[in-house]
Amino acid sequence: MCKNLIGTFMCICPPGMQRRPDGEGCMDENECRTKPNICPNGRCVNTIGSYRCDCNDGFQVSASGTECVDTRQGFCFTEVLQTMCQLSSTNRNMVTKSECCCNSGRGWGNQCELCPLPGTTAYKKMCPHGPGFTTDGRDIDECKVLPNLCKNGQCINTIGSFRCHCKLGYTTDITGTTCVDLDECVQSPKPCNFICKNTEGSYQCSCPRGYILQEDGKTCKDLDECSTKQHNCQFLCVNTIGSFNCKCPPGFTQHQSSCIDNNECSAQPNLCGTRGMCQNNPGSYVCECQKGFSLDNTGGNCEDVDECDGNHRCQHGCQNVLGGFRCGCPQGYVQHYQWNQCVDENECSSQSACGSASCYNTLGSFKCVCPSGFDFDQSFGGCQDVDECSSGGSSCSYGCSNTDGGYLCGCPGGYFRAGQGHCVSGMGFGKGSSYLPAPVEEDEENLLSPENCYECKINGYPKRGRQKRSTNSTSEHENHTSLASVDINAPLIMSLNISDLANKKHILELIPAIESLQNHVRYIISQGNVDGHFRINYKDGHSYLHLGHKKVTPGTYNLKITSLPLYRKKELQKLEDEKDINYLRGEIGQALKMKVQLQLY
Repeated sequence: MCKNLIGTFMCICPPGMQRRPDGEGCMDENECRTKPNICPNGRCVNTIGSYRCDCNDGFQVSASGTECVDTRQGFCFTEVLQTMCQLSSTNRNMVTKSECCCNSGRGWGNQCELCPLPGTTAYKKMCPHGPGFTTDGRDIDECKVLPNLCKNGQCINTIGSFRCHCKLGYTTDITGTTCVDLDECVQSPKPCNFICKNTEGSYQCSCPRGYILQEDGKTCKDLDECSTKQHNCQFLCVNTIGSFNCKCPPGFTQHQSSCIDNNECSAQPNLCGTRGMCQNNPGSYVCECQKGFSLDNTGGNCEDVDECDGNHRCQHGCQNVLGGFRCGCPQGYVQHYQWNQCVDENECSSQSACGSASCYNTLGSFKCVCPSGFDFDQSFGGCQDVDECSSGGSSCSYGCSNTDGGYLCGCPGGYFRAGQGHCVSGMGFGKGSSYLPAPVEEDEENLLSPENCYECKINGYPKRGRQKRSTNSTSEHENHTSLASVDINAPLIMSLNISDLANKKHILELIPAIESLQNHVRYIISQGNVDGHFRINYKDGHSYLHLGHKKVTPGTYNLKITSLPLYRKKELQKLEDEKDINYLRGEIGQALKMKVQLQLY
């Protein structure tokens, strides 16, 4: 194109052409040489008036043919830490670098190629159309490129940008690029009638205590705690609007939700009267009566029961008393001080019952017991001696002497008592013997042994009379009963001349003094007759101690003479059955055990 100038002209060349050196005309400009860094990511090919780019792999020539557009695909990263792309910041969609970097991307590709910062020359070159557009001017689909766009909503792409369509319960923020929770509770009108609680993406309506949410999920109605059993009442429940009340039955006091039993017994001590016992129970009380009382018609007072009107089972009369009854008792029994029964009366508790006698209580009565030889005299009020001799209670053969509590059996004249029930006589007795004094006349007292006191003098003969002792017995001895005795606890010492003992003279004569022993006793030498110098013979009820067949020499001989009762077993059994189990130790006398010392010269 020619441009006129003052005095000359100039040729103006179109783009891609340059003036020729002579200034006349235009010639082609080789842009591949004149313009540095042309066709990056490709090769420059000059053309008449222009040029074109042959692009490398991964790059595509632009519509003008003068640029190589990057078409490589890779991940776009929105976070980079010290040139390291954070994998968590990509949605792993394959995009081009310009789609990444012109749309908030910070790094791109497997090698984490950094995006140019907005506002820089490199950014303007890569994004000549600004954010939201690729290098070649195409709209970038942010919904595909950027991760986590429009969470809780849907991302919708727009030309050069995008918008979020949020789910129900969410709304866009100020930028409109994300969905945030919508607080429905601050909206007007409020979605809930009572209590509103916002939740992520929604809200919840609730009701105050005493109300229940209706089916619409927004309004509240009263909760009937009583019918739904949502109460803590111990007994009765009364529903109210928004709550409930507890009530207690009669006999209880309300304390919050509990019912405390009223203890009527402690509140009113005399509720059941003086004879009743108050027993508290839940909500009420009952009166219990003591034994022998029953409740009256009101149920609050105890009255005496007349047991004598019913089946009292008393055999000797019935007497009603307050709270019970007492049975009459037969003679010898008294009413127990505590139990309703008759017990034996202890008559012996009274000292005057038997006087000096021993009192033995028995069922319904008592017995007065005296020692042996005494009888109880009711008029005398004590024990009186029994005169066995006059009452026939003795069995003496040769006279009887009563004693206080007993009696003594006498012996014929010339004989001396040896224990109870035996009589003994011997050579020298009453004839100047140094051991025993001579018998005296009938009106004088008999002599005593050192061990006994003399009870009395007995005149007369025994009941059956007495047998003659021997032909040697003097008539003086036969005419009275002797109560004198020898001491059988000490040896009977007799000093005799051997020449006087010829012809079996009697050294000692032994006879029983008790009738029951006549012909039922035997006297033996139990000790001291080892060599058989002495013998005892029996004749006509008398036993005689004399020399035996062996020749005796002068010296001292100590003998022991013992009595043996001769009863057949059946006879003794009959006596014991009729009289006493200890008959042998009683009426038939004590066994004779007499020591005799014979000094022969």
